[in-house]
Amino acid sequence: MKKQIVLFIFLIIISYAGKTQEKQGFGCYTDRDVYISGETVLAKIFTPKDNPSRIVHIDLINKQGTRITGGSMEISNNQADGFLELPDSLSSGTYLLRAYLKNTAAQLKIIREIWITNRFEGLEKTNQMNRATASEKIQEKATGQISIEGVAPKYQTNTPIAASIRIDPTLGKEIDGNLLVCIAQTNPGFEPAAFAWKSDQSGTSLSESKGVILSGTVTDKKTQAPAPGITVYLTIPDSIPGFQYYTTKNDGHFYFLLDKYYGPVEAVVQCFGNNPVQRLKLTLEDHLSKIGDLPKFTSQNIPEDFKNSISANIEAITLQKIFGQEKELVMAPPVRKREVYPYYGMPTVTVDPKLFIDLPNFNEISKELLHGVKYRNFNNEPTLQVINTPMHNFFEEAPLILLDGIPIRDLNLIKDLSSADIDRVDICQTERYYGDLRFQGVVAIYTKKADSSRIPESDQLIRLNLETIQVSASLAPTPPLAPNIPDLRQIFYWNPKVDPAQTLSVNCTTSAITGKFKLVVRGRLKDGTLIFTEKQFEVN
Repeated sequence: MKKQIVLFIFLIIISYAGKTQEKQGFGCYTDRDVYISGETVLAKIFTPKDNPSRIVHIDLINKQGTRITGGSMEISNNQADGFLELPDSLSSGTYLLRAYLKNTAAQLKIIREIWITNRFEGLEKTNQMNRATASEKIQEKATGQISIEGVAPKYQTNTPIAASIRIDPTLGKEIDGNLLVCIAQTNPGFEPAAFAWKSDQSGTSLSESKGVILSGTVTDKKTQAPAPGITVYLTIPDSIPGFQYYTTKNDGHFYFLLDKYYGPVEAVVQCFGNNPVQRLKLTLEDHLSKIGDLPKFTSQNIPEDFKNSISANIEAITLQKIFGQEKELVMAPPVRKREVYPYYGMPTVTVDPKLFIDLPNFNEISKELLHGVKYRNFNNEPTLQVINTPMHNFFEEAPLILLDGIPIRDLNLIKDLSSADIDRVDICQTERYYGDLRFQGVVAIYTKKADSSRIPESDQLIRLNLETIQVSASLAPTPPLAPNIPDLRQIFYWNPKVDPAQTLSVNCTTSAITGKFKLVVRGRLKDGTLIFTEKQFEVN
């Protein structure tokens, strides 16, 4: 019996050790540890193996738990890289970067400290530095099987660096995916901590196995209860609009998948009641993780040399902005899903009003240009019908009416549109289907402004600027500068996708910035161990 108990305890320990080892494969790294407000943070994330998510989220919060900015990065080979733009208005102090997968947001996050100084105020009024403390620090293993050669202890400004990184063949077989190689300024006065952080928040989240998920709820305004059976529309206005719909279940929830969009997009989410008197309220859920509990903070004095370094950095950043050197990244163009025809299919006819005489309102446009469309405005209650061409009569029900791709029911929104306002009108004079939706004809009006500003927000319509999958970006090459303009880069080299060949060549040039720098190589082994090697040098 005792042997069985001992064996049982042993198996539990082995299982726990295995889980701990898997957690070690989750890491978040940045190009630097100390920033000035208005700069860009470059990040590399190693995500856990065998996770079903395609997306890893990263956001920046202050020590009070207020979220400041964030991004959704695409995972490839259990790794992701991206960036965060720091607002110019941030006050000086310690901030936290959080990296997490949505399906594990309630269980595990990586929290990493960074220091940000306000570039307008500096550290004149700041004497204390708050530091995060927690027990579960991310453990990295320094390895001697990666050697850095060719880096001198000291360099002059604007001098070439030619380094070689040699990887032991035995270690090379154990490296999982790509390596991160970075050469950037470092500040010994701030050595950041990174934690594997477990939140106490309850509940589970959907796995973003295909892309970013946008979710929310619909409630009945009168009863405050969830509203089932309500059709919710998501529209991404464009010359060929993106469109999705979802019918709420008993809990009133809805979900949309944004799997083919990159970068910021404008989106409209709306719902309509099942009868004219039903009033609904649409609420979007934050697609990022709830903050949950946070690490504790302790205070320490700010060293004088740290303040001096920050003052020099503020001066450099200010000059960068003056000389137009602040753009560090080359962005890939955002990707948009492009279809041949809109979701309502090929129109029966498309009318271009600018080919005809100017008409003052939609009533005149429908009479003169939109054959097969019957528009009436009686007592300021407009109605619209479309002819059913195969049956040679008008549909009894109203058609799907779109304004810049967005479904509308209030025809007062279009009654004052003149032909000078309209780019084109698509008309479908047959019954159309989209999934379970049936449309008795379609009238799609596309305005020249295409900004959906005519459609007011309400409890049943939300207009938002949505950050979808972050576009890929790379560090911009060093531009040729005039002799009288200083090179003010603090990052000399950043490549988060280095193929772990046995010998890697790293070539870059120092800038006019003086101080301490380091070349660091980071990676992950197949067993989840995070490894690194680094070499420091000075520029003076």
